[in-house]
Amino acid sequence: MNKTNKNLLKTIGPGLLFASSAIGTSHLVLSTRAGAHHGLIFCWIILTILILKYPIYEFGPRYAIATGQSLVKGYKKQGKWAVFLFLAVIFLNMFAVTGAISAVTAGLLKTMFGIGLSMPVLVGVIITITVGLLLIGGYSALDHFIKLLSVVLLLTVSTAFIAVLIKGPLPPVADFQTPTLLEGAGLALLVSLIGWMPAGMEASTMNSIWVVEKMRSTNYKPTLQESLFDFNLGYIFTLLLALMFMTIGAFTVYGSGQLLEGNATQFTTQLLSIFTVNLGSWSYWVIAMAAFGTIYGTLITVLDAFTRSFVRGVLVLGKVPIQEEMKQLLLQRNYKILLPLIGLGGFLLFFFSATSMIKILEFATIVGFTTSPIIAFLNINAIKSKDIPEAYRPSALMIGLAYLGLVASLLFSMYYLLTLV
Repeated sequence: MNKTNKNLLKTIGPGLLFASSAIGTSHLVLSTRAGAHHGLIFCWIILTILILKYPIYEFGPRYAIATGQSLVKGYKKQGKWAVFLFLAVIFLNMFAVTGAISAVTAGLLKTMFGIGLSMPVLVGVIITITVGLLLIGGYSALDHFIKLLSVVLLLTVSTAFIAVLIKGPLPPVADFQTPTLLEGAGLALLVSLIGWMPAGMEASTMNSIWVVEKMRSTNYKPTLQESLFDFNLGYIFTLLLALMFMTIGAFTVYGSGQLLEGNATQFTTQLLSIFTVNLGSWSYWVIAMAAFGTIYGTLITVLDAFTRSFVRGVLVLGKVPIQEEMKQLLLQRNYKILLPLIGLGGFLLFFFSATSMIKILEFATIVGFTTSPIIAFLNINAIKSKDIPEAYRPSALMIGLAYLGLVASLLFSMYYLLTLV
């Protein structure tokens, strides 16, 4: 193995963590529902979203490699107000996202293995185990786990996708009409998908944190090209799986008049039942493994990411500069304190809203959607700052595309909020 390949292996990790945090409810639940309810029209919507959002996410690893710091530091240099805004976005999302994803994970386990525990107890067990794994293993264990999970996901989802293509789409039932997209449930689904495709905008900041953690754990600073290769690998992974899940929904449900709705157990039972009926009993465990890997990978990465993001945000607000050694000690100590609290908050939110997993999920994604222009604006300012050496600055085309994505996100957020009024 030559030196270039060895360096790439040292670099790969943060991009897959980004992908794993993204390939969860936005893919398994929202992309599948989008295809199931509205057909293949969402192919173009997903592609447009990912193109417009690309620069904002890409600025995360770019900033980390250029400065050796996460985007949280870039926010601090814009003013404490920027850090407070970021922390507010994280706070509004972290409990809802944790609760929603834990509910889907528990629903899958209950459906797959017929576990007799009640949903609240099972959700509590899953969160406790996940928090324990992160506290024991840290970033290095998470990095290795996600690489293995990515291979499993690619194999299982690809198998299901190919089987669906071979089977072909369902013939529509008599008098079938596609549900309206720009009002009611259709608009809520569209907004949720835009807000969380491929992930909440705060995932860009989380990715920059993972890049910094990767450099610290390997004692290797990659080139910009190596880091962007890692990010693009993860981003393409999210695109492929989003389109696969959407096609799976479109080919197995669209036209039948069925809707993928309900709480965690109902949703997953319905999804697995549809696969078994359409493709045969052999497909049950393929899609079950793909679904569980998708959701649990997201749960473990977002728990780590929300904790690291919030801890770094609070720490950077301090007035007195901290030496690197002391900074790492504080980050590790506060991580171990905050991680269980986020898990507990996610559990309590689910416990008091257990009747509808979809409503929890839609709340989390709508919050992510309406706050995404804030993160986009902060990222653009950070990457344009004087701290970025000329060699690391994005092209004028990338900056222009970032502004286009920011404006589109802002206008659609305003449109959605007006529909609520």
